[in-house]
Amino acid sequence: MDRFKRGLAAGVAGGILMNIWDLTSYYILGLAKERYLDWASIFVFGDLPRNIPEAVYSQLTQLLWVGFLGIVFAYLIPFINSRDYLLKGAFFGFITGFVIYALPVAFKVPYLSRAEFGTVVSHFVGGVTWGTSMAYILHRLDTSARVEK
Repeated sequence: MDRFKRGLAAGVAGGILMNIWDLTSYYILGLAKERYLDWASIFVFGDLPRNIPEAVYSQLTQLLWVGFLGIVFAYLIPFINSRDYLLKGAFFGFITGFVIYALPVAFKVPYLSRAEFGTVVSHFVGGVTWGTSMAYILHRLDTSARVEK
């Protein structure tokens, strides 16, 4: 696998773990009032998902988004080195979450310009979970790629 594919795979795999937390926080704990797929739906459809196909498409779009962010992180690693990769992944996840929250507020995106405390905390926990797991998976893929050469 090249760097692009490793970043995509790590980003999506980390995104799956992040979404497990997100759906647990939303459906079981009642902490979050919005899901990551709701954010994707608003950006894609301009509204919350109205049916199962829209929800599924939004969830897939959100997973591709975090896959893209995994690619970005994979290309950043050679410049920032892989020492303390878990810390760097967690920080990348946190900062990415901050930017993703700031843009809808700055541009007054309907439904997203104001979020409840529980949702914000839940999504930042999810972002750090994604960043850490993505960095770990990427590190494992990078290590196995070096061994194969």
